[in-house]
Amino acid sequence: MRKIALILMLSLTMLVGVACGRTSSSTNRSASKMTSSLSSTQQTRDDTGLNAERLTPEQTAALVLYYRDAHMPGANDYDYSADMENNDQGATVKIYDKKAVPRGEGPSTKTYPQGATVLYTIKLTSGSNEDGTHLNSTYYTVIGNKVYYANGSDGIRKTGVTLNEMVTYVKVHGEVNRVLKVAKNTKIVDMRGKVTITDKDGLTTQQLGTLVGLLKSPDWFKNGVQNGDMYYGTHYGYGEVSDYQYVTTKDKLASYIWFKRKGNDVTIKMIEPDKNQNMAKAPMTTIHTTVTTLINDYYISEDQQDEVNTYADQLKAEPQN
Repeated sequence: MRKIALILMLSLTMLVGVACGRTSSSTNRSASKMTSSLSSTQQTRDDTGLNAERLTPEQTAALVLYYRDAHMPGANDYDYSADMENNDQGATVKIYDKKAVPRGEGPSTKTYPQGATVLYTIKLTSGSNEDGTHLNSTYYTVIGNKVYYANGSDGIRKTGVTLNEMVTYVKVHGEVNRVLKVAKNTKIVDMRGKVTITDKDGLTTQQLGTLVGLLKSPDWFKNGVQNGDMYYGTHYGYGEVSDYQYVTTKDKLASYIWFKRKGNDVTIKMIEPDKNQNMAKAPMTTIHTTVTTLINDYYISEDQQDEVNTYADQLKAEPQN
């Protein structure tokens, strides 16, 4: 009897164990299905949030940046667009007339596709310190429904890609969220009509004025920019500096630095009175330099270029009377 009872107890235990196992397995499968369903739902929401027929300018810019990075040499081995995943990642997009793109902002080879009128630039607001691993900026133009982006040789690709092709590519690779995340925190800055080019090398009045300011009085210039008091002008209307360009804080004549470019030569004029000298009697001083010298001294490294371009962007246009 004891043996029979023991056998019955063991059988009952095995049955309970099997039942529990089935319940656990069923629960795990249900949880897995639920997780998969939630993931699928989120992916569907992301996918519908990126529609080639209804792209915002911010979405288009982020889309181009991702697509360009994904098609760079070595993209199969490196995730070039990884910085798009950074917390609170965003970007700044600038729009330029194609004939007024500042030096360093667009292609050095000014061969645009037929029909192009503007150039867009996009740069992530925060990026990796691993130079060369992540590519956080590019430029492009849009003609109809086709995008022509940077070709990696300081020019623009001759063959365009449709927006629909780009959107499809992003969806197939499951990176819609990466694009939408950047687009959500992207700022558009329209620079059309706000930039004057000093010569065919693309230096703008603002950039050249910044270089001149850093040469003649760096502390005064930087403080003026940081305080929001630094202005620029393209044509001064009086005296021996008539038609000169200039930067100024506008409070007195000594706050003006006038400059005029002719090819590679730059003439700079200032009124620099001595401590006890009357402003009206102070002479105009003149120095000469070259664009090459200014660039070599202040615009070679990436940090220098970023500094100059940041200051140049903050200069205010002085209203013309």
